[in-house]
Amino acid sequence: MRIVHAAVAGLLALAAGPSVATYTTVRATGDSPRTTGGLATDSAGARATSDAGATGDARATQDALAIRDAGAPATRGTGVRATRDAMAARSTGRLRGVLGTMRDLPEGFFSHARAPWRAPFRPRASACRTLFDAAAGRPPRDGLGGAAAVTAATYDGPHLGELAGVGLAVYDGNEAAQHLDVLRAALIRCATADAGTPYDRLKASPVPLPGIGGPDAAARGLTGRAGGYPYRMHLVVARSGHTLITLVHAGLTPPDPARTAELARLLVREVGTLDG
Repeated sequence: MRIVHAAVAGLLALAAGPSVATYTTVRATGDSPRTTGGLATDSAGARATSDAGATGDARATQDALAIRDAGAPATRGTGVRATRDAMAARSTGRLRGVLGTMRDLPEGFFSHARAPWRAPFRPRASACRTLFDAAAGRPPRDGLGGAAAVTAATYDGPHLGELAGVGLAVYDGNEAAQHLDVLRAALIRCATADAGTPYDRLKASPVPLPGIGGPDAAARGLTGRAGGYPYRMHLVVARSGHTLITLVHAGLTPPDPARTAELARLLVREVGTLDG
């Protein structure tokens, strides 16, 4: 504002300067001081008014441009965020639709989803926590966009304590592939999942899972105890397009590797419809 005021003052001084000079010159030639002075004053006033009006118009134009330029990026940013949020919300809705009533589950599984899987304990090892969190609906956050496109569910199996916990997350760009690499590395590092007691301790064990492997899927078995009871778990991480999939197939009785593989293939197939 000081700069604008200084500019206006400069314009008014410029307008007053020629008027004073004109008055002095006319007076030296013998014209009436009162008349010429009045004319000079009128001229100065008119010019000052004109200049002030021009300055006001210029300032108004500049203010309007400033408002437009200041508002345009914010408006564009808001529009982009709104679009991203809408797309993420749509993806989340489609994810929930996929998991809501899962068709073609292995025989004996209840097809209606219930609340997301809850780990039997909180592992001390960060790699194991990363895997457990992803299966429970808390995947890596980078690349999820404005509104997180994430959902998770659990399906009860036919045997005592048997369940399948599923976590899904839709990412921007190539983030799903990058996070799959992170989870694959976590599978390798998660040699022991424990809560610091012998009652909650699972050790990695080799589990051949037919049809699971390659660049877009990996798996690992964990065997031990949870809450003091024998517990077996298969962990699978996979990717279908922009969607990251984490599957836990677990129970008090050893889960069938063939059924774990069947669950994983089903999820990849169902989730594949999201990129269509």
